[in-house]
Amino acid sequence: MVQIEKPAPRVSRRPSALVFAAFVAGLVPLALHTWAALHGSLAQDDFVVTHQAAAAGPFDLGFLFQDYHGHLQPGGFFLAAVLTWWAPLNFGLLMAPLLLMRAVATVLFWCLLVRCFGRRWAILVPFTVFTASTLLLVPTLWWSYGIQLVPVVLATAGALHAHVRFLQDGGRWWLGAFAWTLFGLAFYEKAAVIPVLLAGVTVLLGRSLREHARYWAVHAVLLAGFVTVFFVVTSSQVGAGAQPMSAGTVADLTGRMLGDTLLPGLAGGPWSGPGAGATWAPSPFVVVVALLAAAVAVVVAGVRAGGRRAWGAWALLGAVFAVDVGLLALTRLREVGPGAGDDPRYVADLALVAALCGAFAFLSPGAPSGGRRERPIAVVLCVLLLVSSAVGFARLAPALRFEHSAQYLGNVRAAVAEDPELVFYDTFVPSDVVHEWFGADSRASRVAGLLPGTHFDQPTNRMHQLDATGTPRLITGVEPVSRGLPGPVPNCGTTIGETLVRIPLDTPVLGRHLLKLDYYTSDGGEGLVERTPVWFQPGLHSLYLPVDGLFDHIGVQLSSPGAPVCVARVEIGKPVVNGK
Repeated sequence: MVQIEKPAPRVSRRPSALVFAAFVAGLVPLALHTWAALHGSLAQDDFVVTHQAAAAGPFDLGFLFQDYHGHLQPGGFFLAAVLTWWAPLNFGLLMAPLLLMRAVATVLFWCLLVRCFGRRWAILVPFTVFTASTLLLVPTLWWSYGIQLVPVVLATAGALHAHVRFLQDGGRWWLGAFAWTLFGLAFYEKAAVIPVLLAGVTVLLGRSLREHARYWAVHAVLLAGFVTVFFVVTSSQVGAGAQPMSAGTVADLTGRMLGDTLLPGLAGGPWSGPGAGATWAPSPFVVVVALLAAAVAVVVAGVRAGGRRAWGAWALLGAVFAVDVGLLALTRLREVGPGAGDDPRYVADLALVAALCGAFAFLSPGAPSGGRRERPIAVVLCVLLLVSSAVGFARLAPALRFEHSAQYLGNVRAAVAEDPELVFYDTFVPSDVVHEWFGADSRASRVAGLLPGTHFDQPTNRMHQLDATGTPRLITGVEPVSRGLPGPVPNCGTTIGETLVRIPLDTPVLGRHLLKLDYYTSDGGEGLVERTPVWFQPGLHSLYLPVDGLFDHIGVQLSSPGAPVCVARVEIGKPVVNGK
């Protein structure tokens, strides 16, 4: 008899408690961030970038490599152009790549910690500091900033992970480090600090920088090449303004960056709520003192635990913080003042760096677990960080969801869907949608013009103007600053045919105004008003047409033979809106 052996039962490997805890620590903040992001809206620079993207396209090198307020970010502009071509002003679609990148960065950072310190409960604390930090959760709700920072966070985590794999396993992992660094540089110049972090982690792992001299030489060449291109392309890196730059203002700026944004943000705060614009309200003095005392205690405890390695980790964190202070002082201090230190965008990149340096300060690479107390201590600290982050995020996030902007776009979209024939007179939008310092980019046509079916500044017999909420208001006339002189024909005014007729104005006008032309014709026909094609409807009507420039007359003519048009009155001025 042949005996058939039974196959060995499959061994199902369940995720360990540590992996499950890490999954929760990564998922909870990401879920909060995703919900807020998908209930947010575009605002400010977002509209500037999407308008430029729609006009240029994804392969316009002038658009991709423009000097955007001292930033060089071809990767972000390329992504904006592709997504705008796909679905204009679709905020959920624009945020989707950022959410995906954030999720991948979370996984890579966990893998990095496991690579450096092994699977132990202690790494859950720096991991949660990274995932739950409001420095990353809150500012990146603003899309135009998120498209800069989130790719750099992903590139930093990816480059560090590939670098550690290269140091431990060799092979071609060095290619990953270069690829991730180049990816980050395509989105934000702060990715230039990635090679510095790679070198710092090498030393903290107890490896010599001389082991891979050619590897570091290529990093130096890559960094030098980027710096060269950056300074050739951009010319507005150093800000100018009336604010003085002195030791006192720099110290004030540094204190705000440390006490009002960095330390509270690492702890899941601040809990004082948002400030003006994208800033955070300064924490009470007692809270700042408590946070500074806690930070000193953490540094001292890390030195006692890690010795020289901890000194190196804190020095690396301090160096990157000093770079952030220096960059902000040079680019924004004279223009904005020390209050710029209350803006978390300028220290958000430190969330990953602080978490990683803290891990190296307290944990020895390759060392065994710290015993039974490690697990409960790590779990308690992580729960406190998650709770703190949830409270802080709930207070801070509404300010960057830009609800007024969402209302504005929603009202325009609904109005156009109800009446596709609407034509809008282009005006400036409220400053909390796009600030007036953006000039022409703060006009309604640059904000809502990409919505399908919208029409701005076209000649029409029924023109509307968008109010502060994006609701169309019918224009019933103009408040004239100039009028056309009466025509010579009784009961008609000025007769218009195929020959150009110049109707003189009683006062020359300069600038942008709305022209109102009252006319009568027995039969419809095409014509030109100041070389703009128009359609004269049969009957008695008013034609509205925006004009811009210097005028002392208005030229009108028919484009083809037809019934003459009687122009009874011409007025140029500001629109009079129904309901005002």
